[in-house]
Amino acid sequence: MEEDSNCKNVFDSVKNSSTFMNVNKISNFFRNINKENSIAEKNSEQKVNKIKSELHQDLFWKFRILIMFFKFIGLATFTHRIVTYNKRTSYSFQYCKLGIAYNVVLSSLMIASNYISIPFRLNLNYENKTNLTVSIEVLQTVFGALVIYAILISYCIDQKSLVRIANRLIIIEHEINRLYNLYYPLRRQRIFCIMTIVCILKICLLILLLFTENLAFHTGPVSWLTDVLPTFHVGWLLIQYFLLVTVIQTDFADVNRAIQNLTRINISDLRLQSLYQTRRMVVNNSIVHQLLQLRDVHCRLCEISEDVSSFYSLPVLFGIVFLFLTLIYNGYYLLSPLLMTDDILEYETLSNTIIWIIFLIYPIFLLTNRITKILIEMKKTGNIVHDLLNCTIGKETKVELIGTVVTYLVILVQFQMGSSRSSIRQQCNYTGRDLK
Repeated sequence: MEEDSNCKNVFDSVKNSSTFMNVNKISNFFRNINKENSIAEKNSEQKVNKIKSELHQDLFWKFRILIMFFKFIGLATFTHRIVTYNKRTSYSFQYCKLGIAYNVVLSSLMIASNYISIPFRLNLNYENKTNLTVSIEVLQTVFGALVIYAILISYCIDQKSLVRIANRLIIIEHEINRLYNLYYPLRRQRIFCIMTIVCILKICLLILLLFTENLAFHTGPVSWLTDVLPTFHVGWLLIQYFLLVTVIQTDFADVNRAIQNLTRINISDLRLQSLYQTRRMVVNNSIVHQLLQLRDVHCRLCEISEDVSSFYSLPVLFGIVFLFLTLIYNGYYLLSPLLMTDDILEYETLSNTIIWIIFLIYPIFLLTNRITKILIEMKKTGNIVHDLLNCTIGKETKVELIGTVVTYLVILVQFQMGSSRSSIRQQCNYTGRDLK
């Protein structure tokens, strides 16, 4: 019997030791899996950070080239410098007196150029030359110089407003980049791809216009100074306005997508229900905090939009009037040859007129299209918030809330009635005692 008991003890100890070894193996297996997952996450984060840093470097030099170009044509009087904060590099814009002096010199040169351009217009010989066409061309030359002068001086006067707009946009960009950690990251490099394509198309149209001008009229730099330069300057003003509106519209789209991400609920079949099919959504403190952050970002974007609109209102007004007058003038030259016979029609002149019209319409089309998109995006925010509220407080939830409120009111009324009845009984008892 003692031997059997010893054997059983040995067997139990062996069994316990084997079980303990299995538990250790399982725990070590899960620890190894967790270590591998943590290492994989660290590697993926390092790759993402490396891609982001490379992307930021690529966008920085493109942005710097764009700013230097706008400085050269007088549409960026401020100065900029690179600031590094919390291992993040960004731009900071400041007031610059040198930029104001540069714009004053450019505007003075534009006024002085009329002493060369007006005599050139009067002595220029071409087919179908009349006193009306000469007067229109002289008026267009003077008005173009005045428009450039007004644009350059307005940038000098409102430089602080433009600096404030640029710095606030940089702050908004940092805020949205921080919110990307909470939501699905978006491809912000598309903005700079759009900017690059727009600028390249503008430069290609300018080269094609100068080529057709030389081919049709054998013109030189003086003619380009009177014809092309005012239109070129006003076109880049509208493109700068377009670029700012594109950045703001993209920020509005990011805010709207971030709000939409709050309404996404995983269901059993791994499909997303629509907002109207979802009965209710639990709103915790973190979601409320994120909504408050998104609300602040949206309010700042609305304020920046108002500042941008007020800054560009007067220069864009002069620029649009000049472009429309030039468009009407070139439209006359487009229609007049088409009414003639093929023997008189010159295809070089016709092609030059068509390129002129495209060159004039291109910035107007870009700006109007982008403003329409930003208005649609701003209106979309109200619909998204309304859908979020409907998702958070559905019909059943509203009925439950109303039922709960009514129940508590009934209980409160019953308590009040009970307390009033008890007070009446106490008064009756006291009066009965007094009578006795």
